[in-house]
Amino acid sequence: MNFFATIASLENKDGEKIFKIILNDALIFLIKLFIFLLILYIGKKITEIILKYIEKVSRNRIDPGAKQFSKSFIKLGLYIIFFLFGLLVFGFKEQSIITMISAVGLGVGISLKGFLSNFAGGVVILFTRPFTVGEYIEVNGAFGEVYKIDVFSTHINTLDSKRVIIPNNVMINSNVINHDANEYRRIKLTVPVAYECDQNKAVEVLERISKTFEGLETERKSFINIMSYGDSSVNIYFIVWARREHYYSTRSRLMAYIIKVFNEENIEIPYNKLEVNLKN
Repeated sequence: MNFFATIASLENKDGEKIFKIILNDALIFLIKLFIFLLILYIGKKITEIILKYIEKVSRNRIDPGAKQFSKSFIKLGLYIIFFLFGLLVFGFKEQSIITMISAVGLGVGISLKGFLSNFAGGVVILFTRPFTVGEYIEVNGAFGEVYKIDVFSTHINTLDSKRVIIPNNVMINSNVINHDANEYRRIKLTVPVAYECDQNKAVEVLERISKTFEGLETERKSFINIMSYGDSSVNIYFIVWARREHYYSTRSRLMAYIIKVFNEENIEIPYNKLEVNLKN
């Protein structure tokens, strides 16, 4: 008890109670901290409102990739603005904040140059638009649908529902194959036919299929020719066109249909067989 009384009775050179000064400073600090956190909370809510408004306004005016990138960029910028404003309210001087930003910027520029290059890559993707959200691309061994284009990375959903996240710097420095860049896609099949069959008949059947099969673009020129000799077959290139949005479904149905028609026309598609002869 005497110890606390001694602490409470301590005075500075101006005769003011030190304990009272500490309590006042602590109270002011807590108030400033509360206001700082309140500004961050209000900034978060304002940012959410602005992003919802952008989502509503740009729903049919901006392509999804540009919209996602813009939202990420605006979100990051608003968070930084409200954070700096909170520091000002907290009591930091403008000169101190500028010095801090310069120091942090220098440190970030040196240690996080990869992030800055990814940001630059995102800007390049935004303006050059080599691909957009919803298109199927192939890059660095990953193949799938572009799900999201962020400030620093691009997200791809593979066909087996895996999420591949690739830094934007890698995206702009790699060979990107965009399978949906054009309105039409070629379906290229190599159809093997047994040597014992009539290859010309097989070509005629494939030509008929190319003109009558539902889903193929008959106005675009197809390519159907005998191209090579295999170990057990004559190989026919069957190249036709389909709209990109129906490419995979049309290709799947077409492959099954070719087998069905060949069986009806007695055209053999050779495959590996294992014959076992038993001797007594």
